[in-house]
Amino acid sequence: MAIVRPATEQDIPRILELYNELTEERHALSPEETRSAFAQITAMPGHELLVAEEEGVVVGTMVMLVVPNLSHGALPWAMVENMIVDKKYRRRGIGRLLMEYVIARARKAGCYKVQFLSNKKRRQAHKFYRSLGFEASAHGFRLYL
Repeated sequence: MAIVRPATEQDIPRILELYNELTEERHALSPEETRSAFAQITAMPGHELLVAEEEGVVVGTMVMLVVPNLSHGALPWAMVENMIVDKKYRRRGIGRLLMEYVIARARKAGCYKVQFLSNKKRRQAHKFYRSLGFEASAHGFRLYL
């Protein structure tokens, strides 16, 4: 049975492998850059790099960020980024486990919403997100820098 837990530095190589399934972009990071980025992520309040682990193997990952806010009665909101489950482990409830974990954490933090972007080509993922109660309620815009 899979569990969700905060990522450790030892998980980084596997997380980077999973990111290769998420995007076609490849950015080689030096060990120093990797450690530095991980330290920044773990030091930022409300920022969590999470992994799903099954029988000692990291099979999924996602980032959750709780964002302070002045609108909506000053309630924070949660953002999800870089969610991916290993292709070999899909359709086993791991993605649901990750998303339900984030939803529970967001509720506990008093967030009024959970929000994320999903590539418009990922139609199967969109069906999955709808099954969890999410709505496609906005158009996303990006400017890569």
